[in-house]
Amino acid sequence: MPSSWTVRVPASTSNLGPGFDCLGLALGLELEVRATPSTGTRHELVRSGEGLAELPGPEQDLVLASFERLRGTRAPERFRFEVRSEIPVGRGLGSSGAAIVAGALLARSIARLALTDTALLAACVEHEGHPDNVAAALTGGLTLCARTSPGSWTVLSPPLSPTIGFAVAWPAQPLETARARAALPASVPFSAAAENPRRLAFLLEGLRRGDPGLLAFGGEECLHVRYRLPLLPGAERALSAGRAAGAWLTTLSGAGSGLVALGPHSAMERIAQAMAAELEAATGLGLGRVLRPVFERPVVKVD
Repeated sequence: MPSSWTVRVPASTSNLGPGFDCLGLALGLELEVRATPSTGTRHELVRSGEGLAELPGPEQDLVLASFERLRGTRAPERFRFEVRSEIPVGRGLGSSGAAIVAGALLARSIARLALTDTALLAACVEHEGHPDNVAAALTGGLTLCARTSPGSWTVLSPPLSPTIGFAVAWPAQPLETARARAALPASVPFSAAAENPRRLAFLLEGLRRGDPGLLAFGGEECLHVRYRLPLLPGAERALSAGRAAGAWLTTLSGAGSGLVALGPHSAMERIAQAMAAELEAATGLGLGRVLRPVFERPVVKVD
């Protein structure tokens, strides 16, 4: 038996612009999990190293839950999982999706499961409940995900211009998933439902070209941001501050409480700090980071 298995999975932003529940992007914050054989009667979970974000019990548990869910009765040995994360929890940057993908990839490698990436994605989506974060974390890059049949998903990798820079910012408080979902209405006007796919088409072309006007126009959405912003102190001012600092597009990252901005590389540090300053003024803490897209698929390293 190998002495260890290690996987590094990226953060992700999702619900990008009008790409609600379908458009995601892998970003350069990282979750690392190292699995080693254990002589104990149960799996061990420990937090290793110092990252940017604490990884509380529920997120650690997702690594183990995903591992056990996919492994089933194969490879009955027990393991010690050392978890290190830079991904802030509850800020719409895919911490749970990364944990689920990490556990699934480790299970496939350790138990030598004959699972394609497509089948692995379906298993991760079933566990997570929606596709955009796990698709980006598993595939890398910009991903557009759609269900083709029950339990089956297709992922496209739309082109992304290298001229676009990305920044994120997040406040002191996370936004609980239950609160974020409860804020959404049971229905939206027909006009809003019709407008969203129009905007998505313009956003995808803006992402391909790196066109500021298309990104600004295409980034407007009708389904969730306006309903969730009131839950997030300082977020609306932070989005405006990012645009004033030079961003072409600012919006919620996932369901929040984090924010994401797109703009020219030369302005991204200024944009990140402008958004963080408004969040700090409202919540007592604001952190901003310039991040690069991650295009590499996560791979389990076996030693």
